[in-house]
Amino acid sequence: MNVAGGLPSGDDRRRVLIPQALGADEFLRVTWHPDRTVMVFSHWSGDRCVAATPVRVSDIAELAELTVTALATSVRDAANTWPSPHPADCVIPDRRSA
Repeated sequence: MNVAGGLPSGDDRRRVLIPQALGADEFLRVTWHPDRTVMVFSHWSGDRCVAATPVRVSDIAELAELTVTALATSVRDAANTWPSPHPADCVIPDRRSA
């Protein structure tokens, strides 16, 4: 297994941990089990699994599409809201010397 920074990389990566958005000690763990063609979505509170849902990989297409749409929208919205530079950071050429 290739490991970089403690996490598997490339085709070896089979698990993702996603922290809860509000900062609690809760997270979603998604684990791919290629031998069973299943992904398990498990909900964790600290070190305790409180729920798990195995889903067939063949049933995940809509979830993947929704995720890609959300990411694309997030990137587009971030690009539209990029802050203007502060005037002190702008270099204005001195046209008098030209």
